[in-house]
Amino acid sequence: MRFLLAAVVAALFAVVVPPMPGAHAQEGDKFARLDVTKITPSVVTGGSPGELVVAGRLTNTGDRAISDVEVRIQRGNPVTDEPATQRAMRGDVPTVTEPAFSPVVDRLAPGQQVPVEFHIPFTGPNSLQISQPGIFPLLVNINGVPRSGSRARIAEGRFLLPVSAPPGGAPARPSQPTPTSMVVPIVDYPRLVQDAGAGSRPVLSDDQLSGSLAPGGRLYGLVQAVSDSAPSGSPLGSALCFAIDPDLLATVKAMRGGYLVRQPNGSTVEGIGAKAADLWLSKLRDATSGRCVIALPYADADVAALGRAGLPDLIKGAMDGSQLVNELLHVEPRQTAWPIEGALDEPAAGELPGVTSALLEPQSLSTPPGSLSPVRVRGHDLAAIPIDPLLTSALDPQHDTATKVTALSPPDNGSLSAQDALGALAFRASQGSLPNSTSVLVPPRRWNMRADDLRSLLSGMQQLDAEGYIKPTALPNPDPSALPQADLTYPVGASADEIPQPVLNSIARQNFKVGDLFRSAEKERSVGVDPAEVTTPLRNGLLRAASSAWRSNPDAAHRWLRKAVSTLDGTLGKVRIEEYAGNIVLAQSNSPIPLTVVNDLPIKVRMMLHVPRTPGVQIKDLGVLKIPPHSKRQFWLDTTTHRPGKFNIDITATTEAGTVLGPTKRLQVESSTYGSLIPALTVGAGALLVVLSGIRIVRRARNRRRRIASGEAVEPDENARIDTSETAGISTTDGDRNPD
Repeated sequence: MRFLLAAVVAALFAVVVPPMPGAHAQEGDKFARLDVTKITPSVVTGGSPGELVVAGRLTNTGDRAISDVEVRIQRGNPVTDEPATQRAMRGDVPTVTEPAFSPVVDRLAPGQQVPVEFHIPFTGPNSLQISQPGIFPLLVNINGVPRSGSRARIAEGRFLLPVSAPPGGAPARPSQPTPTSMVVPIVDYPRLVQDAGAGSRPVLSDDQLSGSLAPGGRLYGLVQAVSDSAPSGSPLGSALCFAIDPDLLATVKAMRGGYLVRQPNGSTVEGIGAKAADLWLSKLRDATSGRCVIALPYADADVAALGRAGLPDLIKGAMDGSQLVNELLHVEPRQTAWPIEGALDEPAAGELPGVTSALLEPQSLSTPPGSLSPVRVRGHDLAAIPIDPLLTSALDPQHDTATKVTALSPPDNGSLSAQDALGALAFRASQGSLPNSTSVLVPPRRWNMRADDLRSLLSGMQQLDAEGYIKPTALPNPDPSALPQADLTYPVGASADEIPQPVLNSIARQNFKVGDLFRSAEKERSVGVDPAEVTTPLRNGLLRAASSAWRSNPDAAHRWLRKAVSTLDGTLGKVRIEEYAGNIVLAQSNSPIPLTVVNDLPIKVRMMLHVPRTPGVQIKDLGVLKIPPHSKRQFWLDTTTHRPGKFNIDITATTEAGTVLGPTKRLQVESSTYGSLIPALTVGAGALLVVLSGIRIVRRARNRRRRIASGEAVEPDENARIDTSETAGISTTDGDRNPD
């Protein structure tokens, strides 16, 4: 009896007590998962049908069968302030209605998935009991009995339901609609490992993008849903602004002509997404025609981190994607920045070329709490457009988690996020209205919204427009000089999540090499390739290592840095000293050494040959050499050997600033001559012989004179020369006579 009572209490507790906070966290359910795919109506008006319909899929995620599955939809009290709305979206609110359960399925086997559709009236018995306007939190509560277990809640779904009027009732419209804009992010993860070059094909790190670009994929669905539900020129269409990563466009452009995909073992296989890339780019071009477009930093690079690391050149490089956007989409992007997490630090704020406005979170500005009015960033000619944090929380369930800005969001149930966004919009327009401001909806960067869910969101926004709640408005573009000033307040959490400093330091070192190659290159008229066409892809590869996708993921940042460095080293190595087989034998001490330099790049490169000092060998510096594109040039190194023997001479090709272009080559040189040493020794020996002979003669002459002076007999000098000529005894002057 005691056991039965405990079981009953446990069952009642499981049915009635709400779960722990965590809005759409079906991943926390250990028995089953409910994926809501459609909510009808998404906005309740006086002309809506008399019941709510929730459709979706129910999946048994556990290892045991579940029997007697049933459902009921419960309602909480309408939200009355912004904190209550935030709690409702997190699922942290109780319910106040408890209609009867309805059967769903008798048995759900492990892994089994079944389509479900739940109906509940708005009014009457076993209903939601909605008789007035408001924004209501709803709970889809699914119970069942796992094998050998007690009845329990096995899955749930929570969302907000905006009601402008109960069916058949009169609407309660706000005094004035809230101006509303929305950003549509077109962002993915870095994929391009190697751009297409002369004789080489583009290489991607994987082929997942091909599925995202194809019909049914994430990026395809975003573009198609906007085109279908908010076409260019429509009232809602004018309120949308596409935020596009130029690196994604560059990757899609590379895919269109055929590409390779890197495999885990280092090999490559043919990519399968060329047609999908071409179709998607065409659809994106049509969807963005005549619309607001923002060019994000290249590869969505963390410009705040780059600024804090003192890398202004890389920030400028990251912000020059407008040209590519214009080239591929035929639109001129507006000069608006959307930094990661809506936060901008002081160093980066002054290094945004041409940018006149930025989308920023209110917490990153020193504005009064609750204010969404644009301000001017103090010390800069930059207008800060606040992002509505309530709407951000609705569209991004992972906004306050460790995977913010990095993971696809929402993770699996965009329908609930879309519904929460409509509820948050209705609250902002009715009870949470803020004067002199525009509510800007900013979804997560890597928006994982299915096409049908986005269509529901856009359709619901049109209903809110028709009901007088919102007024679709173009993204604000205020004049900074006419705005009050505010300071930037970079959040501590944002700095902690930045790309690691060691990665940024390495990026800076490698970027110097890229810039040095650019400065050392010239355009060859016959080839027609600008040096920037070679160096810009290398710089972009470094920016991929600083992508927002790798915040809080240093291993991935290091991995992409290694990819970029490998590509850079390969490019620098195309200017190299050609291998010389065998030894070089010098016939003379001043014989020159032949050397061939190869340039496989499509640009002329100025370079130098760096030769360290080698004992016994002297090599004359050739100065700055110019190597034409796609060519070889042979040089002769003026060499002098000072002794015979074998010499190992290391020669490195570098730029004038010292950047190594190719691998160092070791030349083995053999010399059998003594060079200038033999003549020097001969001259020295001859001079020494003359000196020694002179000393000997002087000594003998001195000895002879000494003996004569002392009266000693002096033998004739055997070495004296005897002149037998006829004139030998004829004196010309007295001074010529021998004193004896």
